Amino acid sequence: MSLTAQGLPGWKVTLGRIGKEQQPILIIDNFSPDPRIWFELAARLSFTIRAPYYPGIRAKVAREYLSVHIPPLAPLLSDVFGFKTGTKVTESNYSLVTTPPSELLPAQVIPHFDGGGDNMVALLHYLCAPAHGGTAFYRHRSTGLETILDKQYEPVYRPALLSDAERRGMPPQRYFRESDEIFERIYSCDAVFNRAIVYRGCQLHAIDIPDDFPFDPSPSRGRLTVNTFMTPK
Repeated sequence: MSLTAQGLPGWKVTLGRIGKEQQPILIIDNFSPDPRIWFELAARLSFTIRAPYYPGIRAKVAREYLSVHIPPLAPLLSDVFGFKTGTKVTESNYSLVTTPPSELLPAQVIPHFDGGGDNMVALLHYLCAPAHGGTAFYRHRSTGLETILDKQYEPVYRPALLSDAERRGMPPQRYFRESDEIFERIYSCDAVFNRAIVYRGCQLHAIDIPDDFPFDPSPSRGRLTVNTFMTPK
């Protein structure tokens, strides 16, 4: 499969593989033909959406953003993720990380998965500088799981997490960054302005927040991304 021959002009596409499961990740540089349009539009929006587990604030993305970026993805989504019948966007938002470590919920201090099974794919578009931190992927040590499917959560993963907490105590009140006794870091992708990454939402992952992160709510100064979730039609 020739990745560089697909998508919008100027796309630089890299196909990576994550961990022992070799789950695919697409890294697309120069993702938007004119990223400043979306960057400047975000500055005019009110970020009022708060998702239950996202550590920050969000605003809806314009329909025009989706019409520009999603159709050119179709060949890649078909070849890499098996979207043979087309793509349905289930959610798309601008996102800003604004929650300081002291205010994180217990579920936010460990790697997470987005749900939706292996049919749901996440598209993360960085509209911020590298200093704002990228995305890292993890393996849960005691179960060996790198992806969490619905059928694995209640019978396997959740009981193992509870056992981890009983044996080792609650995780520190911080953003998760490196390997520890419970999770092993297996892959990471740096934030680069106008880079997009595409991966299965059921993979264990975490925002790679640096120690001096400012938690700025301004789109022009904060960790601005576009987060889009897709399933096959």
